[in-house]
Amino acid sequence: MDETFFAGVDGGGTRTTLVLADADGRELARAEGPAGLVDPRHPERSAEVIAGLVREAVGGLGPGRVPDALCAGLAGVGNEAERVAVEEALAELGVAGRVRVASDGEIALEGAFGGGAGILLIAGTGSVAYGRAGDGRMERCGGWGMIVGDEGSGYALGREGLKAALRSVDGREPPTPLLARFLDTLGLEHAREIPPWAGRVEKADVAALAREVLEAAALGDAVSMRVVRAQAAELAGHVGALASRLAPWPGEVPVVFHGGVLQNELFASLVSGHLGDTGHTCRVRPPQADAVHGALAYARALVHS
Repeated sequence: MDETFFAGVDGGGTRTTLVLADADGRELARAEGPAGLVDPRHPERSAEVIAGLVREAVGGLGPGRVPDALCAGLAGVGNEAERVAVEEALAELGVAGRVRVASDGEIALEGAFGGGAGILLIAGTGSVAYGRAGDGRMERCGGWGMIVGDEGSGYALGREGLKAALRSVDGREPPTPLLARFLDTLGLEHAREIPPWAGRVEKADVAALAREVLEAAALGDAVSMRVVRAQAAELAGHVGALASRLAPWPGEVPVVFHGGVLQNELFASLVSGHLGDTGHTCRVRPPQADAVHGALAYARALVHS
C-alpha cells in the first residue's frame, strides 16, 4: 500500500462521515459518528468528534499512522473565527500532518463538479447555493437561516404550509386538507394548538412537515400547490443570482441538486422548470462525487500545494 493517505470528512447536522483514501483515490477505511455541526460556543467539540473517527478508521492500517492531510467540511462554519478555531483544535489533537476546515457546502461543490464550474443548489432543512465560475471564482447565495432566509427549504415549505392551513381556518384561503394532515401528524386536536406547537419546537420539526405539503400538492390540493410553486421559484432564484454573479459561462450553466427536499420528484421538477425563468440556460445533472470525496480532493491538494 502507498504510504501516503488522506482523510476526508463530511460533518453535517445529523452525522459525520470520514473516509481514508490512498494517493490514487482508493478507499482504505470509513467511519461514521455523531453530528459534526459546529457549535460556535464550543467549536472544539467538532474537532473531538473528528479525532475519534480518525482513530477508529486508522486503527486497521497499523499502529502510529496518521493521514498526511485531512480536510473536514463542516456544517455551521459560519465565519472565519469558527473555522480557524476548529482547524487549530484539530492540529493540536494531531489528527493529520496538515489540516484544513471548510464549510460543508464547499466540499459538496467540489465533489459535485470535480473542481470544475457549476452551481450546487442545496435544499434540506435549510437552503443555500454555492457556485464556481470557470476562472475559479466561488460565490454563495442564501443560507441566511430560518428567520430571514432558507427560502425553498423543508423549513420554508413546512412554515408556509402551516400558515396556509391557518388562513384556511380564517376563510382567507380555500378549504385545504393541510390542516387535517398537520393535526393528525402532530397529534393535535384543534388549529389553536398549532401556534404554541410551532413556537416551542425545533427547526427540523417544522421542516418535517414539508412532506405533508408536498404530498397534498401531488394529490391535487390547489392551496398546497401554490405554496410548493412559490418555494420552488424562490429556490430557482438562488441559481439565477449566482449564474449572473459568476458570468460569463461558455455554454449551459451546470446545476446539481442536493438535499432531501430536492429528492422529491414534484418539487425537483418545479424547481427545474423555474430555472428557465432565470435568464440563463441551465442544465441539471447528477453529481460527479459526494461531499466526502470533495473533502478528499481538498486534502490531497494540501500536500501538493
